[in-house]
Amino acid sequence: MAEKWVETTVEGFEAWAAAKGGADLHGARILVELADLNRTAELDGELLREILLEDFPENVVAGPEDGPAVLGAARDLVSFLAEGGELDEARVRELTGVLDTVGPEFAAALEESSENDGNAAELFHRMMSADGVDLDDEAAVEEWVREFESLSDEEKVERAMRQFAADNVVPPVRLAPREELVAAARASSLFTSALELAAWADGRALEEGRLAEDDVKTAVEALGLRPSDEDGENLELEHLWRAVRHADLVEVEGGRARRAEGLDTGDDEAALGLWIALFDGVVTHEFAEGEALSPLEVCQGELPSVLLHLYEHGTAAPLGELVSGLIEHVQDTYEVADAQTLAQGLPQALRMELDGLARWGALASADGEVSFTPLGVYAVRELLLADGYTAPLIGDLAEGSADELVAGLVHHREDTAEQEIGLWLAARSAEEAATGLLELMRDGHPAQRNIAAVVLQQVGREAEPLVRGALDAPQTRPYAAIWLNTHGDEETAPSESDLQWMFVDTLAGMVEAVGPHDAVQIALAESEVDNDLTELVGGVWRLDHPHVGEVLEAIGEHHHDKEFAKLARKAAFKARSK
Repeated sequence: MAEKWVETTVEGFEAWAAAKGGADLHGARILVELADLNRTAELDGELLREILLEDFPENVVAGPEDGPAVLGAARDLVSFLAEGGELDEARVRELTGVLDTVGPEFAAALEESSENDGNAAELFHRMMSADGVDLDDEAAVEEWVREFESLSDEEKVERAMRQFAADNVVPPVRLAPREELVAAARASSLFTSALELAAWADGRALEEGRLAEDDVKTAVEALGLRPSDEDGENLELEHLWRAVRHADLVEVEGGRARRAEGLDTGDDEAALGLWIALFDGVVTHEFAEGEALSPLEVCQGELPSVLLHLYEHGTAAPLGELVSGLIEHVQDTYEVADAQTLAQGLPQALRMELDGLARWGALASADGEVSFTPLGVYAVRELLLADGYTAPLIGDLAEGSADELVAGLVHHREDTAEQEIGLWLAARSAEEAATGLLELMRDGHPAQRNIAAVVLQQVGREAEPLVRGALDAPQTRPYAAIWLNTHGDEETAPSESDLQWMFVDTLAGMVEAVGPHDAVQIALAESEVDNDLTELVGGVWRLDHPHVGEVLEAIGEHHHDKEFAKLARKAAFKARSK
């Protein structure tokens, strides 16, 4: 029935618009399809607001600039239905009143939607690129979109999550033995206090799902928690209650707390899983949209970001660094009415939150620095995996190919990269390692070659015949010469042209990895522009390197020394002309 109404209404509107001299047929058709009514009488002001503020932004790619045209199409549609006798005067006034007042809200909804559309478009572009689609090839893009749209909703979500995981890779970590993690979880006061609170609260009356005010003091004393503040608030108990509810240790029935039945904490895996659920409840805070937040609430809302930064840091981080990073992030992200109060309150709030996590076994704090305990590392990694992140472990690459090693090392810090390389080399002979690395260096791109060359230098002397054979290929000759020289062949050393080729190759790899601006800053910002550097950049255009023009252009556009940049631009022109 709804389909028939849509079809009849669209056909009638098109004929009406033609007689009137034109109207926005496309916009009206979209509104009619979104309404999807059985009969026109169902169209009222509430439904029209829902279509404009929810359905349209959610289903149509449009920006705030499109708002007036859409509202104009809606007015034309109301006029058509009124003239056809399908809407009475009262309903017309109701609908017109909505259109007269909804403009600002509609524009805001379209603004928010367009931001989300931009994020979705970026995700689609990355998915297409990963599938080898040339984004400049309209036919290829359209074919990819058709194939994607033909997938089921579950397959679409799976594809998007795979791309999210590929885009969001955190540095690898090493986990403690399982039995050590289980023992730490059982010994944690978060674990023991949560079980005690669940037992203590069983059967007690609650107020809006929380412990009654009179019970707070009693609970603090019974569980041996830190004293409440002057207002009777107890942050430790508040966190513990939220953790207990999040982990389903307590349910609410008829306004009373009921301890979960059948809980098995004797099983090691169950105990470890319970601790992670409790930890997740402690660090995950949700606040109502538009609610004015105190410095403590802002800190609680951003706590996962602080912990992610600490996880990616890999080692102990100064507390001051975490505080300053949080303040900078909040100032950039939030609309702050009182910046001074927020800046003064955030440091104390963060210290309180981190102190609580230290008492509960997730963090360690010493000499002004904060780090994760082994249990904390494990828990954060589990939560990252649950959120779709790729969170590798040190040693994951040991059995992989040279290509897989090089791709994975991109996500390592320097300290863990050395461990990973050592494990990879230990898992194969020197000849096998050299064969894979040299093949990748010959056939791969500069960024791959940069990393593979570092690994190659650590391959043992047994690979000498293979490395010596690599002197014949231009992509590997400079790196092979260095390997042979550092492994005892004093007669073989990289020539001047080899060093020039390596300069271009290294910078090309950095351009590929971090972009031209950052590549030039990292590689050359600290280098003195002397005769040697000037002669090098002025002469490398003669090299038979496929990326020499790109490298010279990067230097010409992003080096701070104007004369040197000008020299690089001239050399880039010569390279292109050659």
